[in-house]
Amino acid sequence: MTPLLSVRKLSRVFSSNGGFLRKKRQFRAVSDVSFDVRRGDVLGVVGESGCGKSTLARLVLRLIEPSAGAVMFDGQDIASLPAGAIRPLRRHFQMVFQDPYSSIDPRLTVRDALLEPFQVQDIKMTKVAAKSKIDALLTEVSLPLSMADSYQHQLSGGQKQRVGIARALALSPALVVLDEPTASLDVSIQAQVIALLQELRDRLDLTYMFISHDLALVQYFCDRILVMYLGRIVEILPRGELPVHPYTKALMDSAFVPDPNQRRDIPRIYGEIPSGYDEPTGCAFVGRCPLAEARCSKSLPRLQSLSENHAVACHVQGPVNVPMEFQNAL
Repeated sequence: MTPLLSVRKLSRVFSSNGGFLRKKRQFRAVSDVSFDVRRGDVLGVVGESGCGKSTLARLVLRLIEPSAGAVMFDGQDIASLPAGAIRPLRRHFQMVFQDPYSSIDPRLTVRDALLEPFQVQDIKMTKVAAKSKIDALLTEVSLPLSMADSYQHQLSGGQKQRVGIARALALSPALVVLDEPTASLDVSIQAQVIALLQELRDRLDLTYMFISHDLALVQYFCDRILVMYLGRIVEILPRGELPVHPYTKALMDSAFVPDPNQRRDIPRIYGEIPSGYDEPTGCAFVGRCPLAEARCSKSLPRLQSLSENHAVACHVQGPVNVPMEFQNAL
């Protein structure tokens, strides 16, 4: 099956301005990232704060410009298109932002916020058609029709996020990127939002790229998990498969299990994350890895396949036999 989204060697470097007694520096936020998202799948993206998850999401949607690499959406490289050509394509991929409080203009009613995507795409509608569309979108996300005339300050956090989801669905996209959509919500509301996203995915045949800090939620909701560390992918694994990379193992072990009978000692990771301004020569995790060898600090491990859907970037836990058809995709 041809992937809906294919990312190849995607990178983004930010430059800091120099000044008096201060030289200009470069920060590598995302480095040489490659992965596929199959149509109808949910790809989870996890990692510590500052590892490049949100930057990757914005690169995939061309909200910021890549320094290098390709982003193939449904066979078309959107990373190389001119600005004028990318706008018509945006209806096919949308984003739900982390903070519903800042992603909705407080001066707009819910109705106006949901009509905004049509105005941006210059889609003309009669008043009757617009009202019908707004009613359908509110029903889609289980909000009362009377809420169309409400303002942001009149909504709860969960209601605001539902409005954000409805706005992302307005143009019937194929891909929705979710940047920690439940991070600012109470646990009970988180469960409702995830149930809504599952139902929408099944009914509308949506494909998700789901970014989160919640490892338990990612393991429950996502078909595959992409693990990032200092802007690079260290492992891609299917849901339910045991992790191989030491960093992924530490992340998975830290996931909270709400059962007192399953308490366990969580191994700690010591040391600090290296600076993106001064990347190490070899593996970025070498200073914190309990399995590190001499070669780990000398050469950067490449992402290689363990099986058809499982890949890891590790010298110590790397593959023995690499299926060529999967290796070529990386």
